[in-house]
Amino acid sequence: MTPAPLLNIAPLLEDGRENELVGILAELHAADIAEALSPLDMEDTIKVMSYLDISKAADVLVELSETARDHVAQGLPRERLTRLVAEMESDDAADIVGDLDGATAQEVLSAIDSEDSEDVRRLLLYDEETAGGLMQVELASAPDTDTVSQVIERIREYNRDNQDLDDISTVFIVDRNRSLRGSVSLNSLILARGETPVAELVRSPGLVVRVDEDQEAVAQKFQKYDARTAPVVDSQNRLLGRITVDDIIDVMHEETDQDFYRLAGSSEEEIYTSGVVKTAALRLPWLMFNLCGGFVTSMILTHFEASLLKTLALVTFVPMVMSLSGAVGSQSATITVRGLAMGRIASGQILKSLYKEQKVTAFMALAFGLTIALVSGAIHGALRLGLAVGLSITVAILVSAMLGAVTPVFFKAVNIDPALASGPVVTSTNDVVSLLIYTIIGTAVA
Repeated sequence: MTPAPLLNIAPLLEDGRENELVGILAELHAADIAEALSPLDMEDTIKVMSYLDISKAADVLVELSETARDHVAQGLPRERLTRLVAEMESDDAADIVGDLDGATAQEVLSAIDSEDSEDVRRLLLYDEETAGGLMQVELASAPDTDTVSQVIERIREYNRDNQDLDDISTVFIVDRNRSLRGSVSLNSLILARGETPVAELVRSPGLVVRVDEDQEAVAQKFQKYDARTAPVVDSQNRLLGRITVDDIIDVMHEETDQDFYRLAGSSEEEIYTSGVVKTAALRLPWLMFNLCGGFVTSMILTHFEASLLKTLALVTFVPMVMSLSGAVGSQSATITVRGLAMGRIASGQILKSLYKEQKVTAFMALAFGLTIALVSGAIHGALRLGLAVGLSITVAILVSAMLGAVTPVFFKAVNIDPALASGPVVTSTNDVVSLLIYTIIGTAVA
């Protein structure tokens, strides 16, 4: 599908051209409408949402960013919000209701169909960042005693009664205790004879997800096994729901956004809805860490001032040392954070990963050290100076790489998001350590 050009809604609202706007919105995909709403203030966003039919408005609400979605849901009239929630799949409905205040959530759940309400209430019991919070209860399932014809008829009946069931590409087969036996593709059902027992067609689903698994781990498994859908089971292997690939794409986007915001010590909610003072206060601690690092480097230079003045040429290489070691440290931190996030570095592989990173860094450090030693010695005509600069840069790079790789692992061990390690923590620490190494070795050797 070719994406539609971004619609500028504001002029249509200002000129009172609501009828024209309604006609345009009717032809647009929900994702395009959500994108067009993003520049508007909340009052205009809610006004535009009122122009949409219930089905389209429900889809648009789901497509909005999490922050915008929460504010729109809180601002919509209760009756319309209830109708929108009733139109959604169970996982999307749970996301909306879960962010409402208690009284409003109860009012909405009481007003929708009792079966739908029960499904949403059940999903709300799970942590929103687990498979249980991610799954939807709408799925196609059948007992292992059915024939192919009976399974197909079940799907038809279920789809007539439940319009929320999309993408019926897989039917999950269960026993009489609703324990998962396996799955059957819709393609296999269509090609099989009607009287064939469905148990003969059952295959392993390939990927089965536990209800308490972290959503990031689930996303990694979907990527690893190239899955489109996966059943969610409890500790007794009972089928509870399913997760589809579109849910996983949302998780990946959400995790990426969170990592970027955390690098700045903030979040989407804080950036776009908090006041100036609150937002600044949330970001200041990270910058203060950098400021403290600057004071420490200043103290180091002051302490070694007399020694550095004796070999003034050493001072000219300080920016090079800090820049190189900082870049190498940041690279190591980024690689480690990515490895942890993607599951490529498991708890039992940490030492192996660190060892490999140090071997790679040692090669680079020796190459840099030798090059800088030869060039600086030739420029200043002093072999000892070249040796001092080359040796100190080699050691500084090795230590900085180790700090960059170890810091994310430490954050992970103490249950702090490792993405934080790629910010001011690694940068400031590397500045201090690399300068200290350079001044000690440089002044001693030169």
